[in-house]
Amino acid sequence: MKKTAYALISFSLLAFLACGCASGSFNLRSLAGINIADLEKARDKGKIKTVSLPYDTAFDKVLEILEKNKLTAFRKNRRKGYIIAIGFPKQETTTRVGIFFARLDDKNTEITLSSLSSTCLSKAENIIFGELEK
Repeated sequence: MKKTAYALISFSLLAFLACGCASGSFNLRSLAGINIADLEKARDKGKIKTVSLPYDTAFDKVLEILEKNKLTAFRKNRRKGYIIAIGFPKQETTTRVGIFFARLDDKNTEITLSSLSSTCLSKAENIIFGELEK
């Protein structure tokens, strides 16, 4: 019995120490869903649309689209120009889509959608960009 307990404790300690040596961007912020760096990195593979709306109007319109489609704005920051949305159909409830806003001028805003899931990105594009075109 003692041998098994020592072996289990030793294995757990070894696993804990090995994880501490791992490299990567995983941290407590990632675990809590607070870190958006992964979605920011995925922007270059995202979907981009320029809309003829002022920045604040575009931001508000996207929030309305999310609400209308029963999607959750998990995090948002108007000043930094992003909304993190979750709850897309037939996706894990925690699959995130980053919606990033860039003011081009007083009347035009660029919106970029990014996700680590290509399926979710496609759904977000249909829902958000489809509604913006109406």
